Amino acid sequence: MNAVQRFIRSKVLLLTAAILIAAMCLSVLVQGQSQAALNRTVDENSRGLYDVLVQAKAGSGELMQPEIANGGGGISFDQLENIRKLSGTSVAAPISLVSRVTQNLEAPRLDAMDYLGYNSGLAGTAATDQAAGATEPSKWPAAESVLGDTAKNYRLTASAVSSDGVSEQTLFKSSAEGSLGKARLLEEQTAGGTSIRIAPPAGETGIKFPAPAGGSEHNLFNLSVSLPLSPEVTESVVAVDPVSERALLGSAGDFLAPLEKAPPADARNAGAIGRHFESLFTNGISTEELNEGPDFLGVKLKYWAPLMTQYQLAKRSGQLTAESQAIPLIVRSGTSLDLKYNVKIEEIDAAGKVVKEVGTATRSLGKDYLPFVSKDPFALSWPGSTDHSGLFGSAGNFNQGLYTPATWSNDFAAAPKYTDGEAAANGAVQKTAVPSDWVTVNRLPEKGANGAPVDQTQREPVDERSYREDLATGEKLAAPLAMVYGTFDPSAVEKAAGDVNRLPLGGYDPTPFTLTKDAEGKSVTAAELKPSLSATGLASQSAGAITDFYGLAAARGYKDNASVIDAVRVRAKAPGSWKEAQPDVDKLASEIRGMGLEATVVAGSAREDASIFVPGYSKDDAGKESALGTVQQSWVRQNAADAVSGSLTGSNVTLLFLTLCGAALLTGASTVSYIRKRKREAGTLRAMGWTQLRIRKWVLEEFAVGAALLAVAGIVLSLVSWSVTTAIVSASVLVLYAAAAFFAAQQLRHRDEVDQEPQHDERLIPVDSPLTFANRQLSTNKFNTLSLAVAVGVFGAAVGGLVALLIDIPRAAGASALSALAATSVALPSVLLALAGVAVGLTLTLVTGRFELNAKRQYLGILEAMGWNPDMLRQVRLFENALVGTLALPLGVLGALGIGLLLAPYAALWAGVAGLVAVLCWIPIATKVVQ
Repeated sequence: MNAVQRFIRSKVLLLTAAILIAAMCLSVLVQGQSQAALNRTVDENSRGLYDVLVQAKAGSGELMQPEIANGGGGISFDQLENIRKLSGTSVAAPISLVSRVTQNLEAPRLDAMDYLGYNSGLAGTAATDQAAGATEPSKWPAAESVLGDTAKNYRLTASAVSSDGVSEQTLFKSSAEGSLGKARLLEEQTAGGTSIRIAPPAGETGIKFPAPAGGSEHNLFNLSVSLPLSPEVTESVVAVDPVSERALLGSAGDFLAPLEKAPPADARNAGAIGRHFESLFTNGISTEELNEGPDFLGVKLKYWAPLMTQYQLAKRSGQLTAESQAIPLIVRSGTSLDLKYNVKIEEIDAAGKVVKEVGTATRSLGKDYLPFVSKDPFALSWPGSTDHSGLFGSAGNFNQGLYTPATWSNDFAAAPKYTDGEAAANGAVQKTAVPSDWVTVNRLPEKGANGAPVDQTQREPVDERSYREDLATGEKLAAPLAMVYGTFDPSAVEKAAGDVNRLPLGGYDPTPFTLTKDAEGKSVTAAELKPSLSATGLASQSAGAITDFYGLAAARGYKDNASVIDAVRVRAKAPGSWKEAQPDVDKLASEIRGMGLEATVVAGSAREDASIFVPGYSKDDAGKESALGTVQQSWVRQNAADAVSGSLTGSNVTLLFLTLCGAALLTGASTVSYIRKRKREAGTLRAMGWTQLRIRKWVLEEFAVGAALLAVAGIVLSLVSWSVTTAIVSASVLVLYAAAAFFAAQQLRHRDEVDQEPQHDERLIPVDSPLTFANRQLSTNKFNTLSLAVAVGVFGAAVGGLVALLIDIPRAAGASALSALAATSVALPSVLLALAGVAVGLTLTLVTGRFELNAKRQYLGILEAMGWNPDMLRQVRLFENALVGTLALPLGVLGALGIGLLLAPYAALWAGVAGLVAVLCWIPIATKVVQ
């Protein structure tokens, strides 16, 4: 009989080799799928809108903060032009922080519906102008009012509340009392005939809050009560080149199209532009132009009314000078600032006692708020009121927009600074924000509209902690004039920037902070921080407006070609994934560095949450400062794709190696145990005159067949997968199998054995229980017992190692968003690979346990004939496996701990636990299966 026939006849060698080959095929297939999913995930999510970030001075470390428009400048327009001329440059889009802008939101008011119906003497021709969208006089509704025919006493309590996302703060609370009632129409005789006027009811005193608030007055539609001033709101402004910015953002940047038509620098004199618009009204302007906005160099200025009113007010107050420039702006739609204005309305009697709770009118800045534009964002409505002002059509909104010019400032406008702390196990770095000075908000103006001094004791100023520094400026600043060309939606820009591969665009893509721990380090419910009123805090929202670099020069007082560009975002011409484009991107970055600039390659980067400790966030009345706690913000992890791909590929390979090498070791243990059954054949051959060498060769020929099958399987798998890893792992499995074969062949050496079993030894333990019998049987067959125990121990160690690797995958992947996505993509294949390893290992240990099955059945039959019941026989099997498991426990647990410490130190303890559980689970499984 040749070696192949003997290999097939042996069945055990054939079975174990077949199991090992099947495990190799399955494991390589699963590992290949896992690696393909990993590569696909990394490639699809590792190239953002640009490839290289150019700065005059880049931050240290591999984590890049999102506020790249930091006001530091340092890049000149000549350098920008040189970057654009490089052969590898597709787009080079500059961006800079301009300044902070503080806007007065106008005097809030409370409108109580007091609609008097149509009256030709009051409505005039406005109601008949159908072109303006006015309602025909015959269709005006009947008069209605929320006020009584006779004046009643009311108390109004106005308050403003702001929130930083963690706690609320009442900025002021002020009350005023007076009587209000339904207005009436009075017809009076005049020299030219009769006139109609609106008069208050008899006995109405009106309601007047302290200055600078006005009083109350009736009009055709409402009774309006002037309320205390709301706090000023501060925004930031950034500058871009609209042409290159649109090229960078694609269709998401179309909102910048009007900015491309802005006049050149020498045609932006604020006085000249203001006089141009005044001339339009002097010469006459159509209703269509009022609705769509007058044309200005090819742009319909929809928001012309704020421009006009702010220009006229700034001219009268002397704010505008001959040097003042108009700054074209694209303003943000909506705000994330949490500022709420409330008015509580109570009806009272003559003694001031509350008779009736009328209700509370509330309004917040929200999605409808437009910086530089929104008129009366805090126009509140009396409960039950209906707005009838639309009956006049568009003419009713003729003066829509803010009246007061904004105040531009470069104080506390730069990006925050941070210091580095300790790094976590997954590579995340702890940061600490660097506090700056305190900024005071919630102040009232020194004088009212009539020039009278304002009582400053009405409200307490509020100090807000700034984490920003001042910006550098040029010559003496001249107050600019805002020209709003359009609006943009920051959420649309954020969406265009991507998710996992999102790179910071600058000040107009929002990057929120989320509070995760308090000042004592205890976890708290996640809360997003809101921007402060002063806009100098750590948290910021999208820039309130975007201008061009001529606008920056006007706002910061520069006239020459100063180096004011904070960053240039460069997209390379190289197509394909980050890996395919990497050589060209690296070459482009090297050429930019040759210009004396710092070029950071961000292709292959991903966003990552940075943990930032915030000290000195607030202070009490005694001036004692308190920390906020720890917040998280999305930063950018450079080289994330390389790190994630490398670490998870390593985990994949290690899983494959551990699965197959563990299976090979178990195959070896099974083979060694089985070969002991061939001793009788070896003895017969020795009696026939065979030498020890010939007998060993005879056995090794059978193993050579199995080795050949493994080699063929390894070669085929390596060629199919075209992977060096597969070839190395297959070779390792083959080496382990060959080593086990040589060790097994050594067990056939002839040894003289003397039966030393004592016949009358009083130390022999009588067999009176299943446990005693099981112990006696295992002691008698020590070699087979130890072989099985080693196999079970190796099984436990392998399971522990596989579990440790699975647990360690999230840590090994890193802390970036790409890490989480990539780890998720390989999670299922990795679990399947580990389960395959566990299943193969368990199968091989069970095969090893069946080698003595016939002998066991014989002595169990004898015990049954002696009167042992089925429960006792089952206990014998259970105790035999339990004793084997006890012997295997040290090897399984210690082996798992060792593998865990070597491959996944952070999960070593779990490896030991998994090894323990695997051995304990083997005991009942073996008892049930092998019987």
